[in-house]
Amino acid sequence: MQFTLVTVFLLTGCGGVQSKQITALKGSQLPEQQGWEVSTNVVRPLDVNTNGSILTLNTIGVLRAIDQIPGKGFMWFYKDIPLDFQSGFSIEFTLQVHKVEQPHNFLDSGIMFYGSIDTTAGAFAGEPRSHMIFFDEDAIGWGDEKGTFKMVTTDSFHTYTLKVEGGRFAKVYVDGKLALKRNDWVGISRIGFGDMTNDDGVNGKFSIGDIIVTSGPRGLPSQPAPRPHLIPPSRRGG
Repeated sequence: MQFTLVTVFLLTGCGGVQSKQITALKGSQLPEQQGWEVSTNVVRPLDVNTNGSILTLNTIGVLRAIDQIPGKGFMWFYKDIPLDFQSGFSIEFTLQVHKVEQPHNFLDSGIMFYGSIDTTAGAFAGEPRSHMIFFDEDAIGWGDEKGTFKMVTTDSFHTYTLKVEGGRFAKVYVDGKLALKRNDWVGISRIGFGDMTNDDGVNGKFSIGDIIVTSGPRGLPSQPAPRPHLIPPSRRGG
């Protein structure tokens, strides 16, 4: 069984409002082949691969380039995306955690997703680190720990949706269920994912599917529905 995702199209919402949808990342190709930049201190080749539909990334046991020592490597990818802060937007992706060497700590995580990230200051982790979504084996949450959601992230792929409205109101849904929210979102048109810390042992291995960005929330339901069709049949489980 095969499936195809349309990378760019328009959705007509209520009152004729149109929403633009793009695939910011295809799981069938390596990130750097799609224009993603990488922030890393590990030896190349990077431990990133695709099975043709899903990317798998790993920093557990990966050597740091300067001294060939494992444990303190970081590797995350970022890309400028045309997010619509006036009308609102959503970012959706499927992700499965395979292993977390050590759980996240405050503002640091071995597996994370940035829905808003500034890399211009030159810091290897970027800012605001408070707004990242961390992924542990038993929970997800905001980087500043203002909200956490207990769940098993290793059992299968889950669909995660970050939805931002009104410029500063952010909600995160897991398989259509509200998991996190905050009202101080900082709007930056750049997103990222991976391991963003060089803390010793705070590393992880995970797989991620296509990252889909939709601008214009009026063309979307108020609560996203689970989208199992975004998960390749071979990875759905059950």
